Amino acid sequence: MKKILSLAAAALVTFTANAALSDTDFSSNNYIQEWGRLKVVGTHLCDEQGNQIQLKGWSSFGWQNNWGDCHSEGAIKQMKAWGANVYRGAMYVAEGGYNNDKNGFTQITKDLIDKTAANGMYYLCDWHILTPGDPLSGEYSDYNNYFREITSYVKQKGYKHVLYEICNEPNGVSWDRIKEYANKVLPTISQGDPGAVVVVGTREWDQHPEEAANSPLSNNYGLNIMYSFHYYACSHLQLLSNYTRSVNIIPIFITEWGVANFDGGQAQGRNIDDNCKNGAMQLIQNATQNKTSWCCWSFGEKNEQASALMSCGSMELSTSGKFVVENFMGGDPAPLPLSACYEGECQSVPGVIDLGRYDMNPEGEAVLEGGLTLIGAGEGVAYHDENTTADEENDGSHCNGAFKWGGEGFNFRPDECVDASNCYGLTNTEGWHNLGYIEPLEWEKYTLSVEEPGYYQIEGLVNPTTNQELSITSSTHGENLLYDIDTEEQIPSISFSSNLRDAGDNNWKTWEWETPVDNLEDANEINAGILFKEAEEKHTIRIDWGTGPLDAKDQPTTKGDMGPIKLTKVKSYNGPGYEKTSVKEAKASSVVIYPNPASDVVYVQADVNKFEICNIAGCVVASSNVKSVNIANLAAGTYIAKVTLKDGSIVTKTIIKK
Repeated sequence: MKKILSLAAAALVTFTANAALSDTDFSSNNYIQEWGRLKVVGTHLCDEQGNQIQLKGWSSFGWQNNWGDCHSEGAIKQMKAWGANVYRGAMYVAEGGYNNDKNGFTQITKDLIDKTAANGMYYLCDWHILTPGDPLSGEYSDYNNYFREITSYVKQKGYKHVLYEICNEPNGVSWDRIKEYANKVLPTISQGDPGAVVVVGTREWDQHPEEAANSPLSNNYGLNIMYSFHYYACSHLQLLSNYTRSVNIIPIFITEWGVANFDGGQAQGRNIDDNCKNGAMQLIQNATQNKTSWCCWSFGEKNEQASALMSCGSMELSTSGKFVVENFMGGDPAPLPLSACYEGECQSVPGVIDLGRYDMNPEGEAVLEGGLTLIGAGEGVAYHDENTTADEENDGSHCNGAFKWGGEGFNFRPDECVDASNCYGLTNTEGWHNLGYIEPLEWEKYTLSVEEPGYYQIEGLVNPTTNQELSITSSTHGENLLYDIDTEEQIPSISFSSNLRDAGDNNWKTWEWETPVDNLEDANEINAGILFKEAEEKHTIRIDWGTGPLDAKDQPTTKGDMGPIKLTKVKSYNGPGYEKTSVKEAKASSVVIYPNPASDVVYVQADVNKFEICNIAGCVVASSNVKSVNIANLAAGTYIAKVTLKDGSIVTKTIIKK
């Protein structure tokens, strides 16, 4: 985040902490005692016993400004009462910080390490570089002295609650340059605090963890290495895919995020709108599902969107502060996203699925069980559109370049960002829509009315530009829906390409129906289809568009257009339906098992008596009496997850991937 600071020193403020906003007060929790010394297992941050945990809290604003940082003993206690279990000390190096008073700022770090220890909270020690963005710049040359002093203090006191962030928001330099810096400072931290958790910054203000996923550090120096991602909800929604494509490859810590514009929202003052709230929802829903730890920017009182407080003295929450406390802090995860049939009319199976008629959100706000509220918005809930290609930037849309040539007056779904167009040039296509400029990692949801169970053969309407890889899963039941109809075995994805001759300017009105192939390279035809196990009035599916071929620079490419998909029943299905629950449907809908697929640990969002993973034969292969089950030793495949609650049990399928 590009932050502008005053050079004046802030006075410490003492006060009496307010009561928590909710019925739950977390003041008595001792997270250090419960979790011990943290470590990284696979891609997850875990407690001393190897159980996955999630840190969540706030970052300080900085200790050298006159906007009030709120880092007194009382502020730490209030932060914890609201549900925080970690505090990030953002110690600016330049901008009037550490370089102006090295001894003073080092002592503030030690004081905060003491305060968080006394309150049973974890502390993230941030070496806050910003301008210049090169961590090896001369302004930051004291990094080894600083970390040597802090790790020595931690070792002397016998502390086990301190994590280290070695370079906030490097920018203007390559990932290789950041790795070069890491290889200079990590040995120092390892010598002073061996086995510590250390977060390494990623390129361009911590926006590109995918580069670290492609080329992680080759030497961890006996430390537990994580990588950072920063996100500002009013302006960074397009960056969320950088996190989602990386989080299952490398361990990520979201060391800054805010309900604000990337600059803190200085021009907007205290105001946040629904777009900002929706962007925050999308991030925290993903972080909740992946158990990614995070620190919200910032626990301060500056007059801008990002500040959690109106005043450090009164501890009165700002608009964004209330939003964070009420929705994301404490013990409950963020509410799960909802969607509904386009304009209230579900598309039917068998039939043609119009890809332009992807789901919309329920109108207004949807109040979920327990009073949680989900802010309705299309992006990230009913669809995700990347909108990064140059061709999409010329239509003047406020949706970051969405390309819409559909509907009467070219005004189809004008307030959304998916590149939808009418299908032209083929008989009986009037009213159908295709998707254009499809990019890697985009997806849409479709809520369908399925008339009867069975295997449904897939055909796609393609034009000469079509070159698509896609997967189709059930959002309703958490299953892969794609099958080889001949063998009745699941397949992970299918592809569509075209044998049509390039028609130049007429490609947009040159269409034909094609059956799918197994992949884009070999293009072998496959009798692929979807298995619907039951007739259902509403069954929500999700179509994810794959990475596809790479260009000359090894970057994913856009892959042309894709028209509607036709589903025709070709084979009956008389097997078991989707797993049912013995508790009330309303109760069952509040229980979520995630991630699905999973690789190391499966979690359940519910208060459980027992959580079991069974093989297809029904034999228990892993179990727990808590909200997680370790599945690292199980082979890849389909399993049954059984959650035993106080008033019944819930059974569903889960997929393990390696």
